[in-house]
Amino acid sequence: MALKDQPNVRYALWQAYQRRCAICYEDLFNYSDLEIDHIIAESNENDNLKLNDLLNKYELPLNFDLNSLENLRPAHRKCNNKKRDSEAPEEITAQLLRIARNKLRDVKTHIKRFEEEAKYALNVEAVRTHLKNGDINIEQYVDQINNYVSDYGVEEFKTSTGFSSHVLYKNKTVMLEGYLPKIRDPKGSCLLTFNSFYIRGTTISLDHKEILKNLYPGNQSPIEFRMRSYIIDKITDDSFIVQLGNSRFTLNIDELNNLCLIIDKFIKEYITALEYIENLLQANEFIPHEYDLTKYKLLKVRRDLWDSILTFSRKNDYEQGNDEWNIFDATGNNIIKVYLKEKTKLFNEGYKCFIHSFIEDSYSWKPSDYVWLVWWDINHADEYKLREYWNVQQTYDWLTKELLPYVIYNQINPTKKALSKRKISYDEFKKSINVAENYFNGEKRYYRIEQIEDIDKLVDLVIELNTFYSVIKDVFLQREDVIGLYHAILLSLKESDHIDYHYICSKLGIAKTSNKEKIVEAIRNEIENLSSDDTLKMSGYKLDIIFRILYSNINSMSHTLQYDEIKIYLKYIEPFIKDFNRFKIAEIYSK
Repeated sequence: MALKDQPNVRYALWQAYQRRCAICYEDLFNYSDLEIDHIIAESNENDNLKLNDLLNKYELPLNFDLNSLENLRPAHRKCNNKKRDSEAPEEITAQLLRIARNKLRDVKTHIKRFEEEAKYALNVEAVRTHLKNGDINIEQYVDQINNYVSDYGVEEFKTSTGFSSHVLYKNKTVMLEGYLPKIRDPKGSCLLTFNSFYIRGTTISLDHKEILKNLYPGNQSPIEFRMRSYIIDKITDDSFIVQLGNSRFTLNIDELNNLCLIIDKFIKEYITALEYIENLLQANEFIPHEYDLTKYKLLKVRRDLWDSILTFSRKNDYEQGNDEWNIFDATGNNIIKVYLKEKTKLFNEGYKCFIHSFIEDSYSWKPSDYVWLVWWDINHADEYKLREYWNVQQTYDWLTKELLPYVIYNQINPTKKALSKRKISYDEFKKSINVAENYFNGEKRYYRIEQIEDIDKLVDLVIELNTFYSVIKDVFLQREDVIGLYHAILLSLKESDHIDYHYICSKLGIAKTSNKEKIVEAIRNEIENLSSDDTLKMSGYKLDIIFRILYSNINSMSHTLQYDEIKIYLKYIEPFIKDFNRFKIAEIYSK
């Protein structure tokens, strides 16, 4: 049997490529639709001269086997049929061969696991035969089956290459293998395998959206808080119904604890990987494109302004002159490409950024007058620096501070606007116009503590946190963080000289009073009544009330807080800022 037709090899390739087609990169969840493709077509074996040329081109040994694991990849049947014997461009084929080599270890690991499971199935079948023949009784049968249920042990493993980041967690009765988000592929995945008696060998695959929607909510929280969405119900103190993906099953409390432990470790790594991507690209304050997470929405402008930008870039192609604005590669449609043909004091030569437009609601009955401008790294740069390919924030800054003002300056013809005959200079124009009136930013989804430097920004932050928690059912918090939030209220009561006593009393549910000390006492009682446990489950409604009171007190201060005073408030609410930022990452990357 050919290597590509062997069940263990087919299964291993399918798993190593995260159950995706390696041609179209879409999900390949239907195993019956799986075919194995040769990166370098197998038909080349019939032409020695052509085969030798290919081996030399891709720097492969002369004894390279086209049917080896290093030349195989999983594909949809339709994708494989469409490709047939055609060969991808040279640089793409070279990259595919590198990917196959990098995945060799994963493939061999999955082959070994497949063979172990097959051996287990044969052993179980042999025991069943003994039971059927009367060689053993039912008690002996159960004992022998239990002997085959081995302990996975406890293990953590992580490996990373330029193309993938693989993690493995084992905890006695469950094993999780996952691929973390990478800058070139922000969509990770995971595979859960169980060793429990009734579901031994069961494997459940979760894609990127399922990880963020099902595993992230309630992560790190105690089981008894009932905040994890995959824990459906509690049958008894030792029996729980769990649903992962489309699979629903029962686990005892020890098995559930093991599952929660490895999920929490995986989710922490998963969110950290997304944060790393955002920090590298400086994309924390931007929304990723819902259809391609490697792209980010920069800002929204009117269609006519985007048309003017395109026209401007066509007129200033880098091959048409040496002016400071001859920095565009005018090829392509509906896209601007900044290209420097020579090194400058600030930049190296080469492409600096790609920006294309995107209509947010293309299916609307009423066509939109606005388009989103989207950052795109089509070439997957090795570095994102000002001298090299610009990251998202750098591109946004250039767009709003350099390109848009200059295009608008040329678009509205300032000489007609001016009463004098003298043409307005570009520098004068920049001082006279608010460029921000010509574009819209996306929703606020990230807060940097160091940017909260005055009382107005502090108030805006408190309002945002108040709005955020007002729509959340329950929150898992550290006790010390809740106490810190109450201390922020106590501090604001001390510093505010126009306290809305009626409002605070109504929110705290205490008798009306204009005595500040009584309100302080009521808040201290709230702290005393908190559970003594290190971790707490608090309703979003309760946090909503606390942040409303904090907003009321800060907003009523007649004096301006100094930066050192603001930092004290930020210290108290920092855990809630981090909670907000992480929640938003999970939310926007799962749309």
